[in-house]
Parts: sequence; structure tokens; C-alpha cells
Amino acid sequence: MTKQFWANLALCVVLGALAIFGLSRVSTALTPKGLLVSDPRPSSAAAPLMSEVVLARYQVGEVQDHVIEADFVVRNGSARDVKNIKVLCEFYDDQGKYRDRKLWLLSTTVPAGEIMTVSSAGKRFVNSRARALECRISDFQVAGEPFFVLSRVTPAPHDAPGSGEGHGASTGH
Repeated sequence: MTKQFWANLALCVVLGALAIFGLSRVSTALTPKGLLVSDPRPSSAAAPLMSEVVLARYQVGEVQDHVIEADFVVRNGSARDVKNIKVLCEFYDDQGKYRDRKLWLLSTTVPAGEIMTVSSAGKRFVNSRARALECRISDFQVAGEPFFVLSRVTPAPHDAPGSGEGHGASTGH
């Protein structure tokens, strides 16, 4: 019995233990909503504001074949602007049994104290037996100061004399 034999035996024991551990956890990984599906948790910055940033109203419907259009009304009752709002919608059948879930990312900024309607349309495949839905905000980002600000200048007419500065201006050298 060589070192190679003992190394292979130890490796087999470790891999076997990992396989048994993994198989014993499969039953807890399968949830009523799917394999390894859990409810999303808000980020640490969003958690304190979750009660103040709410989904006031929503309407989701199919406008074409598998094209889902959604209108969300977001009320930001907090003192901070919020952006990149994630809305989670869960779909149920006629008997109230869970069928599907979809996540929308509303990539807009809702100012503090404002109510804003955000529309989104996209190709999404929702279970055909879904008849009812329930939507909620699952996460968002707190908007901070912008990293940089663009300064916009109104263009001068072509026949107007230049100021001597800027792009394309003659410097006299």
C-alpha cells in the first residue's frame, strides 16, 4: 500500500461525504416556488426605507403574443431619491396556486416625496394558467450625488463671431 493508494482513498472519502451531504440537502432546496428559490431581500441601504417606498398601484397584461406590458405607480414617501427599483410579481392560477414569478427593473429615479408612473413592456413568458398576480417592491438603490455632471452649452449660430475659446476656435498662434 503506497502513498498513492492512501491519497486516492482519502479523496474518495471526501468526495463521497460531499455527495451524501449534497443529496441530503436536495429536499430542502426544492421549495414550492422551485429549486433554490427564495424571497429576495432588500439591500442594506434600501431596508430602512422599504416601508416608505411603496408600489401604490400596478397593472400587468399581455398586449401581444408573450409581450407583457406593465404599469407601476411608485410612491416615494422617503426623504431620499430612489432609483433602479426592482418589482417582483408572482402569478397564481384560478385556485390560488403559485404558478410563476417575474422580476421587473424600473431604471428610473423617483424623487423624494413624489409619485411616479413607470411603464415597461417586454417579452416575458408567463405560465399560461396564471390568472391573478401580486406585485411588490423587492429592492432599490438610494440615489446619491452624480459621479459627474455634464455641462450643456447652447450652440451659437454659424455666422456668429466666436469667442476665441473652445473646440475649433483659432488661438492666433
